[in-house]
Amino acid sequence: MNKVSVVSTQISNKPDRFMPDWVLGLIVRLSIVPGLWSWGRANAGEDWLEVSPGILSAVGYWNIPLLPDALVAQIAVWGAHLAAITLLLGFLSRVVGFVLVLAGAAYIFWIAPDAWQSAVVFEAIAFYLFARGSGALSIDGALAATTR
Repeated sequence: MNKVSVVSTQISNKPDRFMPDWVLGLIVRLSIVPGLWSWGRANAGEDWLEVSPGILSAVGYWNIPLLPDALVAQIAVWGAHLAAITLLLGFLSRVVGFVLVLAGAAYIFWIAPDAWQSAVVFEAIAFYLFARGSGALSIDGALAATTR
């Protein structure tokens, strides 16, 4: 009588069998760094501590409640610079992701409601950073690995 050997192949159900999390985290966070940095530099003044007059006049049309226009311009311009630097390093990525989700919501509701389609893509990337972090190849990942 012939014996038939059954070999079972166990396939992992982990999502990183296709792409490791450190690769995906790196790609996601680095994908928005150039856009944030170039927007911040385009709206900053010639002196690093100023904002351009163009962004100050644009903020007047944004209708963001509760905050003065000059403060909103400062937060937007220097927040973009700070977010780009921290995402480049992979530091506080979940916090930056949450702040970018809030900034995207402000963009959708107050700044350019007609351009919500492009903002949804930005929101998806920001939400990924908030939910998953920047991955293992980052300062956050290194800090998490040392605490395990």
